[in-house]
Amino acid sequence: MNSEVDKAISFACRVLACRRRTTRELNEKLEKQGFAAEVCRSVIDTLSQYGYIDDKAYARLWIEQRLYKRGFPGLKRELLQKGIDNCIVDETIAEAGPEAEFKAAFLLALKKAAQSGGACPYPRLARFLQNRGYSYESISRVGRTIADTGLNLDSFLKNLYNIAW
Repeated sequence: MNSEVDKAISFACRVLACRRRTTRELNEKLEKQGFAAEVCRSVIDTLSQYGYIDDKAYARLWIEQRLYKRGFPGLKRELLQKGIDNCIVDETIAEAGPEAEFKAAFLLALKKAAQSGGACPYPRLARFLQNRGYSYESISRVGRTIADTGLNLDSFLKNLYNIAW
């Protein structure tokens, strides 16, 4: 039994050396390799105690790295698919706050406008952000910010990037 646990820990460390994994992902890898469920639990408990597996840290890093590509609803879906507990996902998203999602959506909208030559109407931007998984609140706030400030995306981008269109 102890030899089996040692083999499983060795395998798990090799798997974790490639990239971070969630508890469920590592458990699935161990089971696929043919280790017993009891051995898998023991390995995951041991690695969790040493800090090699931490779903909360994984969720925090995932959100930090992918927020500028997806909104909170989209990120939540991805994390739940990876097997992270709903409570951990909600807590991590709450830590980041709605302001972070708004900033990410606004920057992504500016990037999209720059790619389309500065002439990108709001419905098109809203649809683009919605397809990326941003919340309705963030999308509407981006639209209000653009409308309230009278932000002309073309002139804003020229000043921002100092580019002549």
